[in-house]
Amino acid sequence: MRIAIPTEGKRKLSNKVADTFSRTSKFTIVTIKDSKIDSVELISNPGETPERGAGPLAARALKENNVDLVLTGEMGPGAKNILDALNIEIKLVEQGKSVKEVVSPYIESG
Repeated sequence: MRIAIPTEGKRKLSNKVADTFSRTSKFTIVTIKDSKIDSVELISNPGETPERGAGPLAARALKENNVDLVLTGEMGPGAKNILDALNIEIKLVEQGKSVKEVVSPYIESG
């Protein structure tokens, strides 16, 4: 499973969930394999700077990166509709939490 989280910064698992989905600067993508973190990567968000169409650009970038699930604190209806159409699941999480905190339910504990 590949999980994308809109974030700011370069600290990967320590990054905080951003307060916006479509205009975040980066997405932290966590790959979960056998209930453990297999890899963590950062990708730039092509939707960060355009005046219009940020949601579709962000959604397409996640599809191109084989994302299965988005964990976000906020999402507009346009981006939600596109992710739904692309069969990418969306779950709302608390903004300001770390990537590690929000992916922990998907990782084997202990």
